[in-house]
Amino acid sequence: MEEWGVLFEAKVLPRMDPTSRAVLAQVNRAGRDAVRLPAHLACAGRTVGVPLKVADFVGSVGRLAWAKENGCPWNARSCAHVARAGNLEALQWARAHGCPWDGRSCWCAARSGHLEVVDWLITEGGDINYARAPRGATALYCAAKKGHLDVVGRLIGAGAAVDRALTVTGATPLFAAAEMRHLDVVGLLVVAGADVNIALTDTGVTPLYIAAHYGHMDVVAQLTAAPGLDFNKAHTSDGSTPMYAAAWAGHTHVVELLLAAPGVNVNLANNTGNTPLFISASNGLTEVVERLLAAPGVDVNQAHMNGTTPLSIALFKGHAAVAQQLRAAGATEPHG
Repeated sequence: MEEWGVLFEAKVLPRMDPTSRAVLAQVNRAGRDAVRLPAHLACAGRTVGVPLKVADFVGSVGRLAWAKENGCPWNARSCAHVARAGNLEALQWARAHGCPWDGRSCWCAARSGHLEVVDWLITEGGDINYARAPRGATALYCAAKKGHLDVVGRLIGAGAAVDRALTVTGATPLFAAAEMRHLDVVGLLVVAGADVNIALTDTGVTPLYIAAHYGHMDVVAQLTAAPGLDFNKAHTSDGSTPMYAAAWAGHTHVVELLLAAPGVNVNLANNTGNTPLFISASNGLTEVVERLLAAPGVDVNQAHMNGTTPLSIALFKGHAAVAQQLRAAGATEPHG
């Protein structure tokens, strides 16, 4: 027996987390002695000065019941922990045994993608529009950002506010889905009436802009089919458009999609006078330059605010192939 105790202390005890040690301490005196836990702390639900946490007991109703009886907090945060774990049976048991809840339960379940839990919380009157401080993220925002399509659909069906944005940046669920390239979620939100033109409050970046910037061609295609989309809505800090963002990054196929959209202004420049053609010429992006030069109404000589033209910058940077493209399109030779 003494040999077993040595082995336990050397091999088993170091691998046990504080919660497991607390459980062992509750079994009998031998268990308490094994973890060297003072009796008054064990009875108070603590181990080595660390309080028990409901999050460590959400795996089953039995473990949760033990935790409740041994000093674990029993409050709205406890319910949120159980909801985050996705254990519906344990959550129902907690509610039946007096555990209070608030909007955090639905928020945590939605963020983790637990449809069954979200569905039950909605039927029980859970707050689907709870916004978590300090950023103001809602359950729908979190589910959209994570790509939990079924949860997004359930929340929308229950009346979740589709355009409720983060308080710190103004990002909507649609923006989050577009940024993370969750195509089906983007489509669902658009069908649900999400405003496709709501921009970030600090930079003016729209869902279309961010998708174009990252080269999410499928998301761009989904958004360009949405009614009322402003294709030319620009970044507020530098005036760049979605077309400019795609051209700058060399996303040729996104540029093609945007050029085919009605009302796109291919010559719209940013605050320094850079057009999509200018920046793609500056970066030596021959494929993008080719697409832009083929666009109706493109101004091959539209200059930067300092007077530099696309051909000038291409020659200055040694992009011979781009310079040849521009000359073939009728670009004026720079003076000097």
